Amino acid sequence: MQYQTPNKFEPSRHAALDALAKVDPTLYSRTRNFLDGAVTGLSPWITHGYLSVREATQVLMEKYRLSFEDKLIFEFAWREFFKHAHAELGNGILSDVRRPVWSGRYNQQLPDDIREGRTGVEAIDAGVALLYETGYLHNHVRMWIASYVVHMRKVHWKVGADWMYTHLLDGDLASNHLSWQWVAGTFSHKPYVFNADNVKKYAQKWDCSDTAIDTDYEDLESIARSKRDVGRERNAPPVGVAEPTSHRFDLELLSDTLKRKTVDLRQQAGVDSCSALMSNFKKINLVHPWDLKACFDLTQNGELRVGLIDCAFHKAHPWNKQRWDFVLNAMETGCDQIWVVNTDDIGHCTSMLASFIKTGAEFELRETLNSGYLMMGRCFPVRWALEDKLLPNPTRFQQSFSRFYREATLMAGSLEEAIHGGILVD
Repeated sequence: MQYQTPNKFEPSRHAALDALAKVDPTLYSRTRNFLDGAVTGLSPWITHGYLSVREATQVLMEKYRLSFEDKLIFEFAWREFFKHAHAELGNGILSDVRRPVWSGRYNQQLPDDIREGRTGVEAIDAGVALLYETGYLHNHVRMWIASYVVHMRKVHWKVGADWMYTHLLDGDLASNHLSWQWVAGTFSHKPYVFNADNVKKYAQKWDCSDTAIDTDYEDLESIARSKRDVGRERNAPPVGVAEPTSHRFDLELLSDTLKRKTVDLRQQAGVDSCSALMSNFKKINLVHPWDLKACFDLTQNGELRVGLIDCAFHKAHPWNKQRWDFVLNAMETGCDQIWVVNTDDIGHCTSMLASFIKTGAEFELRETLNSGYLMMGRCFPVRWALEDKLLPNPTRFQQSFSRFYREATLMAGSLEEAIHGGILVD
């Protein structure tokens, strides 16, 4: 291991709060760009809802004097900007937002040497190995890999984004895919490129001298805007790392305990058994993979807490086993049952909805922009709970982060007002 990485991400609320307690905003601001810097490592827990950005900010405000001028808050806001864009663009985040910087046809397959971390460019190869091992990468490494994949190897950004999303514990569709687009130049005004000197500055142990990126920025941008594919380095290692297997949802992913709790609502027998069960509960709290804090809520009383898995979403966006474990372990801890649905089967979903309406049960689900889960109204008479955001959402679409941040912070007034704009329940 050649730079400091967060400890193994434990799928628990306690681990998230423990990591939060170690965050030093001043040190973060000073060192965050360096691979051995004091990054927070909170993103996997935030992505999956063990912890919200607003909650994290509130906890930090109790120890530090923070404002909208602080770098940590600024970086927190990027996540909400990407959600703002996702809400506006919908599945458009999966296509070019702007015209690509090169007019030719990008490759639709990720080369094996990239996938296996044997390109001969150490920043790329070490980054790929870390991605597979930890499910986490420093933001600089994500940008380097994305830039190399798109501009140096002429692979379409979505191919790379889909691949990285599969293996990231913190893989948020909006943050990941729009970041790749920002690097590619389809969600920004120019391509992001990096060189060996940039790697040396922020990751001193990674030597990229005498490689394709050991050149000046003018040359790199010229490559980005041309058909040139630099290819694998001549001295690249013959053997790399094995890519973890990606999984659409399958019942075999479940532990024996979860299998006993699981009801397959893709089958009519599952729908019938759930309808009969609902007479015993006034409220059904549906918990999707981005709302896992609910699994650790000890105030549950007279509710049925149900983990929700939509096969349609995970068919389109598979995860590796490490990420599935991160989600399913939380559901095993805090859910009474797991319900499996397929929102692509519209006819069956409509029939299911009609059955559940008749029971009179109250269903609650936290809002999400993830396709499939966004369509849960097809399956359940859902009351949507608001997502716990830090910043108010501008009424008009802001296409740049700077405009979004200016508008959102003006609407909030102050960081203290933003924090107390909602009610935290712990």
